[in-house]
Amino acid sequence: MKESLKERFQQPLSLKWKWGLFTFIAFAILFIILLALTATFYRQQQTNQYVAAQQVSYTHFEKLARNRGSVHTSQDLEEFAFMSEEFTDEAIIIRLLGSNDNVMYESENFPMSHAELTEQLSYGEENGQTLLYASFEMTDDRWVESPQQVQYIVLMADFEASLASQHHRFYSMLFLGLVLIALIAFILSRHFLRPLTYLINSLDLVEEENLSDIRMRKPSSQDEWSDLSLHLNRLLDKIDHYVTNQKQFVEDVSHELRTPVAIVEGHLKLLNRWGKDDPEVLDESISASLQEIQRMKELVQEMLDLSRADHVDVDYKDEITEIYSTTRQVFENFKMIHPTFNFFLDDDQQDNLPLYVRMYRNHYEQVLIILLDNAVKYSLNRLEIHISISQGMNTVEIAVQDFGEGMSEEDKERVFGRFYRVDKARSREKGGNGLGLSIAKELINGYRGDIRVESSLGNGSIFYIELPILADQMQIEKSKAIAEAKRKNHPDYFSELP
Repeated sequence: MKESLKERFQQPLSLKWKWGLFTFIAFAILFIILLALTATFYRQQQTNQYVAAQQVSYTHFEKLARNRGSVHTSQDLEEFAFMSEEFTDEAIIIRLLGSNDNVMYESENFPMSHAELTEQLSYGEENGQTLLYASFEMTDDRWVESPQQVQYIVLMADFEASLASQHHRFYSMLFLGLVLIALIAFILSRHFLRPLTYLINSLDLVEEENLSDIRMRKPSSQDEWSDLSLHLNRLLDKIDHYVTNQKQFVEDVSHELRTPVAIVEGHLKLLNRWGKDDPEVLDESISASLQEIQRMKELVQEMLDLSRADHVDVDYKDEITEIYSTTRQVFENFKMIHPTFNFFLDDDQQDNLPLYVRMYRNHYEQVLIILLDNAVKYSLNRLEIHISISQGMNTVEIAVQDFGEGMSEEDKERVFGRFYRVDKARSREKGGNGLGLSIAKELINGYRGDIRVESSLGNGSIFYIELPILADQMQIEKSKAIAEAKRKNHPDYFSELP
């Protein structure tokens, strides 16, 4: 039990407790400062009022002492005490002494002996009570032979008791205030962190099986929590997309590899039975097996390229490509590889100004090669291919046109699907696995572009690529510097890229 408690205390505090403690400390410090300033101001004000009251009492009784000739009898003393008490709002005790210090009149029991009242006007303290006391002689004509002495004491307000009461109120308010601040701090922390708790609980429910069903509910408040929910939903969408693609990748590979594996297995069984003794059968089986193995290698490579195309916007976010020069290079390469074809390039480049897009150069070349290779494969009698580049306000459009077989409306809708072949019987003879256009579409979409096709059966096809133009010169120079730094620091970086 002790160990479990010890481990619990050793665990780091949760964000809710940290936030609550921080809020409590901050508000507590502010509250204590304000309370201390208020108490100091109140005490100073009370002190000033006390001093002012003393000064008023002192001045009043000083006047009474100077005008003591009006006090002659015990009734006069009582009236004097009553009027003085009404004027000063304090309790007054008066005593009249004869010539032999015998008490002739006393309004109340004095807290002091008459011998202690030696000064005409002074302050003192008796049993914790602040006193203002004085004495004077009455030398009226009637009392010349026997002068009388008047002693009076003013029971002033107990200043120390008032301060003690103030301190008590201060500490009571401090305690209640800290308790209230603690409650408010933890209520606020729980309220503000409630969306985070909801996000954590929702993420705990996420598993591979229900990944497509779980999404964060966007809070009604348009604040950072709603932004976090939006970004988490985007992240879940990407993860769901990756998981779906991975499953599809495994299913597609297993499906597409089934045929070549069966062919190789059949030839090996044939050789194992009796073909190894027949040179003609042996050569034919080995040749067919090697052909299928080569096809499997190409298939695996294309599938890897397709899987990598899903996240090019992350892996190659700093890569840029100059459209005109790269297109011309691919154009010249195809003219050399296919001398029987007539290739035409039409661009609207003016004053040799470069045109950049945010796309890795190898990927742009790969897309062009896929489109041109298909144009060559499916051309019939008119061996002519046109490439055009046109620049818009914010985008550039590259078009590849052939005059071959063309496609039906059904084929146009499905041509970018994985392993789809327009003419399945002839496609196997022409080579390819039906993944080229899928790879091209994934790459273009990964760079925020678009690819589409216009085709007429028997009249050829036109494939259009549309990419956003990178016009920020500072960003262009930055991307060039990053690419150059990668080449210097990692010479094998570009050779390892797909």
